Amino acid sequence: MNISHEIIFTSMLQALIGKYGVMLTTKDCAQALGISTRTLDERRKAAIDCPEFLEAKKGIMFPVQNVVKYQIEKSKQCIQTH
Repeated sequence: MNISHEIIFTSMLQALIGKYGVMLTTKDCAQALGISTRTLDERRKAAIDCPEFLEAKKGIMFPVQNVVKYQIEKSKQCIQTH
């Protein structure tokens, strides 16, 4: 990661931690990604186009750093930086 990507990663990480904490529920993750919980669940079950997650006693949890990594990778597919 270059410095600008590190700054973006850190900023996004801090913003999500401030809003949701270090582990996101399905609802929180879907909200952060701007999709429905149903869409997120379908993607997760199909193991396609979804942040890495953990299966916990409380249900499915998304570590915040995995959500940020996912968002950055998705943005690279949409935006070319120089």
